[in-house]
Amino acid sequence: MVKDIAKILINQRENKVSASLYYWLQIIFSFNSNRIEGSTLSEKQTQQVFDTGTIFADENGLIVVDDVLETSNHFRMFDYVLDTIDVDLTSEYLFKLHTMLKRGTKSELDSKMNVGGFKQFPNQIGSIEAVQTTLPAEVPHAIQSLLEKWNADPHSNLLDFAKFHYRFETIHPFSDGNGRIGRLILFKELCKADLMPLVIRESNKPFYLRGLKKFEDDDSYLVDTLGAEQDYYTQLVERFLEI
Repeated sequence: MVKDIAKILINQRENKVSASLYYWLQIIFSFNSNRIEGSTLSEKQTQQVFDTGTIFADENGLIVVDDVLETSNHFRMFDYVLDTIDVDLTSEYLFKLHTMLKRGTKSELDSKMNVGGFKQFPNQIGSIEAVQTTLPAEVPHAIQSLLEKWNADPHSNLLDFAKFHYRFETIHPFSDGNGRIGRLILFKELCKADLMPLVIRESNKPFYLRGLKKFEDDDSYLVDTLGAEQDYYTQLVERFLEI
């Protein structure tokens, strides 16, 4: 059953199955991944965007346009990932995802953000106990090396995926959007390996960030967080597919 997850999702999408695993996954993946990065949209608003392409203001009365765009763009990114599950990761593949995420946003109009290309200025993960990332000049080689090594061998151990995700995030190749792209390709590569994919929930953000920050000293924090999310996703799959 695990090896068929991506095919099941594509089938549900193509047949427009209502209240399906695909439907809810689009909403919870976009909501949680964007929320981890500071999006102001609620899960209900995310659902509205997916259902109707419209949105109602919440009690705060304010809607950040880029939050809406990146929510909608995430839906398209996820579809692209589903359609390319078996494609090897390359820099060009990552550029495509970055371009899709930032389409129509302010970043797309800002040359400093270099949408669709690697970062031009240093960045970091977080602000408190920030994790330093690879310098811009070193990113092309670092990404090429990471992806070539990753694509060369099959992977079946969750620790392998945790290491890959950690290394991608600490390279932090783009000016913005690294977390969302990293979590999407993590989902993709788990499906490609016939393993249960996962969605990192915003409620587990503190544990997720701790896992990234502490990885060099103790990789179990990130592995345990990914494992817990894998268990949660397994329950979701079993409920929707009545396994």
